[in-house]
Amino acid sequence: MKTILILIFAILTASCSTQKLTTSKPQIYWVNSLKVSCTGVAPMKCLQVQKNETIKKGKWLNFYANIEGFKFETGYIYKLSVTEEKIDPAQVPADGSSIKYTLVEVLEKNQDPKFRIHDIWALEAINGETVEKPNENDRMQRPSIEVNLTEMKIMGNDGCNNFFGPVKTIEEEELTFGPLGATMKMCYDMEIPNKFNVAINKVSKYKIENLKLYFLDENGNELLRFRKVD
Repeated sequence: MKTILILIFAILTASCSTQKLTTSKPQIYWVNSLKVSCTGVAPMKCLQVQKNETIKKGKWLNFYANIEGFKFETGYIYKLSVTEEKIDPAQVPADGSSIKYTLVEVLEKNQDPKFRIHDIWALEAINGETVEKPNENDRMQRPSIEVNLTEMKIMGNDGCNNFFGPVKTIEEEELTFGPLGATMKMCYDMEIPNKFNVAINKVSKYKIENLKLYFLDENGNELLRFRKVD
């Protein structure tokens, strides 16, 4: 009987010890305002997270697992309290995480200011020079863009041709695009489309003031100025 009690005590002690080793105290997780394309076992959309007391610029990491109990909404930056629990390797699926993440509490949920760019914008100026409304007889259009952060894409018209491509990076002030594709139509006057395309390929920064969107080069010089389309 004494031997049996010793064995039971040993099993309970080991169980408690294992629990202490496998479950962490709550950790602070920051979750970025949009998901990004990533590749796990197959192409997918990943959260971007940081494990810091405060957000550090450029330190977002792709997060391939799920946080149980957390409902993500695009356009908001979250501060979460999350527990991490190690899973018995024998119970981990071939494509699964060895850690179970569980939401304890949403500490903060704030709208991300950069989502103000997520809209349709009509061109007003190139290199500081106002672009006049095209003459209806020459079949040209006023250049415009649509920035879609949900899909991390930009698309629009340069005055003659439609263009499209990925938003490569976007931070509070920084903005870069991937290679832009376009249709190949020739218009009567290509001066504005040509200037527009040269300018948009130099964009590395942006700012929004009074419903105006400014695309800037790496030195902060204005390349393109847009107004928000109602």
